[in-house]
Amino acid sequence: MGARGGGSATPHRGDAARPGRAVRTRLFPLPFPPEDPSPIPAYFETFAPPAPVTEKLEGDRHADVVIVGGGYTGLSTALHLAERGIHSVVLEARDIGWGESSRAFGQVVPYLKHSPEHLARQLGHEVAERLVDATGRGPDLVFGLIEKYGIECSVVRNGLIFGAHSPAGLKTLHARTRFWQARGAPVDMLDASRTEALTGTRYYHAASLDRRGGTINPLAYVRGLARSAIERGATVCARTPAMRLMRAAGGWRVEALGASVVSPVVVLATNAYTNGEFWPGLGETLIPMRAYQLVSRPLDEPARARILRGGQPLTDTRRLFSGVRRHADGRIHVSADGPVFDMSAEAHVNKVNRRLAMLFPGLGPLEWEYRWTGWVGMTYDLNAHLHELARQ
Repeated sequence: MGARGGGSATPHRGDAARPGRAVRTRLFPLPFPPEDPSPIPAYFETFAPPAPVTEKLEGDRHADVVIVGGGYTGLSTALHLAERGIHSVVLEARDIGWGESSRAFGQVVPYLKHSPEHLARQLGHEVAERLVDATGRGPDLVFGLIEKYGIECSVVRNGLIFGAHSPAGLKTLHARTRFWQARGAPVDMLDASRTEALTGTRYYHAASLDRRGGTINPLAYVRGLARSAIERGATVCARTPAMRLMRAAGGWRVEALGASVVSPVVVLATNAYTNGEFWPGLGETLIPMRAYQLVSRPLDEPARARILRGGQPLTDTRRLFSGVRRHADGRIHVSADGPVFDMSAEAHVNKVNRRLAMLFPGLGPLEWEYRWTGWVGMTYDLNAHLHELARQ
């Protein structure tokens, strides 16, 4: 066995030198343990169960698997291992879900950035087919875990709406809809009147509705994964930064805060918050970029009755158009633009207000009560990467 690193699973694999074409030098080093100018989002905290009690790592321990990173990837791995009777130790440098997992927009989406045709050209038909199929089943996996383990995370599964912003965008949506309908997926095109009925905007001539997707409270979900993994035997250690990884008898030794864990397998699941010195070269396969989120004060009743009344989040076919969703308490939540590499930057609020005015004329500028930011791990080819870094 060996050390493994990456974010979401893809068929892209390599050894320590293989990140070859994936390597991009970081524009700056992130501090370690990772810091952010904003804490875990207070809005999501309001509606999330408290974090589970975690353990303190002491002495020298052994585990079947060591997982570095207590976000979606790490905790889902721990939970699935626990279901199979495999004991893992999860080491999280900060609190559970401190990084991207608690700062996300909260959509559960069955798509990758690239089209199936693009992936087939890039990866080959067989690999692309497996990747597209796995991603298409992603919402079933997430919502299935939520139901199976009773995770309370404000789950709503009534679909995702994608607006066609141009003739080319409409062509893209028609092709995507035909592709998934041929596979039996509940995806449909909406004409202008049906789009307006669900979203409250007349901006789009057409849209698609994919009923596989939905929304969650991302902080509550990651805490639910942690709690479920712990209840089934996983050991989770928060505020325990993994500082060193070395070969040892029996596999690998991970050192953290004066203690250590030895295991035949190590999974590095730190994504944008990867410590570049922990495994040299791995951090350079990622480009950490800032993402911004804004949540408004509750809309008045007339606006609630008009805007996103179908309950689905809305985005469109622009390459960089960010999502808009409405929470159960009537607040508008948007992903926002902002300086992508700044350590302490503010979102471009004026651009957000102009975007909403374009979609919903007469709404007026909103008062943004909650704001946060965090790092997103991007790759040079916009694909998720899974690297096999070494073998024991």
